Amino acid sequence: MDQGEEEIQQKQQLLQTEIIDKNYDKTSFINFCLSKKENGDDLSNWTISELQGIIKEFQDSQQQEQPHEEKIEEQKPTENPKDKKEGEEINKENVEKLEKFNADEAKNFKEKTIECRKLDKTELNDKTVTVEVKNPTEKSGGIFSKSFILYDVITSPMNWNVQRRFSDFDALRQLLVKYYPSYHVPPLPGKKITNRRFETDFIMKRMKFLNLFINNVLKREEFKASEILVSFLSYTDRGKFEAKFKEFQTQVPSSYVEDYKNLDGKVVISHDEGNEKYFTNINKYFKLQAQIFQRLGQGLKGFYNALTNACEALQDVHKYFEIMHVLNTRVLMKETITKSFEELAFFFDNWKKVIIKQKELVKTHMKDFYKYVKLEGIAYEELIDRRTDLKNKYTAEVARVTAKKEKLYATMDPTKFELGEERDIDRERLLKDKPYAFEKMCRADNLNLEKLYNQLGYANKMNMKELKRIINGYCKRYIENIKEFNTEFYPSINDLIGIWSNLQNFALTQNLPTAK
Repeated sequence: MDQGEEEIQQKQQLLQTEIIDKNYDKTSFINFCLSKKENGDDLSNWTISELQGIIKEFQDSQQQEQPHEEKIEEQKPTENPKDKKEGEEINKENVEKLEKFNADEAKNFKEKTIECRKLDKTELNDKTVTVEVKNPTEKSGGIFSKSFILYDVITSPMNWNVQRRFSDFDALRQLLVKYYPSYHVPPLPGKKITNRRFETDFIMKRMKFLNLFINNVLKREEFKASEILVSFLSYTDRGKFEAKFKEFQTQVPSSYVEDYKNLDGKVVISHDEGNEKYFTNINKYFKLQAQIFQRLGQGLKGFYNALTNACEALQDVHKYFEIMHVLNTRVLMKETITKSFEELAFFFDNWKKVIIKQKELVKTHMKDFYKYVKLEGIAYEELIDRRTDLKNKYTAEVARVTAKKEKLYATMDPTKFELGEERDIDRERLLKDKPYAFEKMCRADNLNLEKLYNQLGYANKMNMKELKRIINGYCKRYIENIKEFNTEFYPSINDLIGIWSNLQNFALTQNLPTAK
C-alpha cells in the first residue's frame, strides 16, 4: 500500500469513528464540508489535521443547534428577530418584502451624453465568432516550476489556433476589467491550486467553464474591438504573446470619460437621486441571490451524491443476485428459480445504468449550471463594488476640496484662491459671494472633481444597463437549459418504465412454484 492510499484509509477511519459511529447525519456533514471548501466532499482535498478540525467544528455546530431548536419551540411567541443570522431563513415571504423597483425606470433618470474617442473595429467585429477550448495537455514546468495544463484555443471563422493555460485566461479577464471597469466581464472559476488539478473530471469541468467564459466575452462588440482579446486569440508565438500582455498590464487607462473608447464615440452618464435607491435594491437582490445559489448548490451536490450512492447500492444488489443465480445453478435448482435470480440481476444492473445517465444530466444541467450562474453573480457584485469605490472616492474628494476652500476663503486673500487662468472672474464679487468664490477657486481640484463626477455617472448608467442585460441573459439561458434537461432526461424515464415492465412481464409469464 502506498502512502496516499494509507492516508485515505486513515481519513476514512476517522470519519467512521467520529461521524458514523457517533450517529451524525452523513449528508449534513458532506454539505458542511462543501460550505467550507469547493469540492469539500473529496477526502483528497483535506489534510488529516484539517479533517480533524472540520469534524470538530461540525460536531460543535450540531451540539449548538439542538438546544437552540428546543428553545425556539418552547418560546416561539417571544422570539427575537435580532437573534437570527442574516439569510438564515430564505423563503417566498421574505423575498416579497424586497422593495419593488423596476429596472426600466432607469431610463427616466437624468442623463447626459458626452463625446469620447471612437473605438476602431477589429476583424472580430460584425460577425459571428465562436471559440472552442479543447485538447487539454499536461506540460512540465521544469525543475523549479509546477506542471500545468495547456488547452488548444481555436477561433472560427478565422481558423486561429493557439495554446493557452488557465493563468492566461485569468490574465485576459483582469485586463478586460482594467480597461472596461464599468462593464460586466464574464466570470472564471477560482484560480485554486489543488491536488486534483490533473484529474480528468477536474480538467473537463474547468475546460467547460473556460469555453463559457471566452464565448460570453465574444458576445460584446466592445470586447471584440479590443486589441487585448485579438492578441489572446491570435498570437501563436508564446514570447510575443507574453510581451504584449505585459505591455497592456503596465499601461494605465485614462480616468477621463472623454478619453474612453466606445464604438459610437459617445458615452452616457446618469446622475439622479434615484440612482442610490436603485443600487441599494440591486445590492439586496444580489446578496439574497448569492445565498439562494449557495444553498441550491449544496442541495444539488447532495442530490448528486445521493444518486452516486444509489448507483453503488444497485451495483452491490446486482452483484449478489448474480452470485445467487450461480449458486442455485450449481446445486441444480429448478430453472425457473435460477432464471428469476438472473432476471433480477439484469433488472438492477439496468436500473443502475439509467441512474448513471440521470446523474450526469443532473450534474450538467443543474449542479454545474447553477455554479456558473453563481459565479456570474459574484462577477456582477465586483462591478457594483467598483462603482461603490468610485462613489466613495468622489465623496471623499468633495469633502477634502470643500475643507480646502473653507480654509482658503477664511484668509480673505483672492491671490491664494488658486483661480487658474480664467479671465472673466469678478474679483470684487469673490469676497462678497461665497458660493461664487467656491465655484471659481481651486481650479485644478474642480476639474478633478468634474472628472470623478463624470466617471461616477458613467458607472451609474453602465451598471443599470449591464444589470438588465445580465438578468435577461440568465433567464434566457435558464429556460434553454431546462428545455435541454427535459429533452435528455425524458428518455431515461421511459427506459426505467421499460425495465420495470420487463420484470413484470417475466414474473407473469414464468411458472414459479407456489409457497406452501
